[in-house]
Amino acid sequence: MAYLDFKITSWKRIRIPDERVEEVIQKLKEGGCDAPYDLLDEDENKDDTCYIDSCGIDLECEEPMTIEENSGCSTQELYNSEGNIIYKNGIADDE
Repeated sequence: MAYLDFKITSWKRIRIPDERVEEVIQKLKEGGCDAPYDLLDEDENKDDTCYIDSCGIDLECEEPMTIEENSGCSTQELYNSEGNIIYKNGIADDE
């Protein structure tokens, strides 16, 4: 069976304990957070753990990403049943 992938933009919510807000602000200002996982703690058993909230986001906030927003690379890719790309809409893909 073939499948079609769409690249989208969306929001990811991380719950931050009140006592860690200033620490997180400092990390953001210093550029130490490029992805949500950069804020997660290795020890999830601590009381002040940051964690991703998987049920707190309205899925309607997802938006299709344009080719321009993706630096000319594909935002739609159609694969055949063997997993080979048979269509892509990107203008800068090197594949």
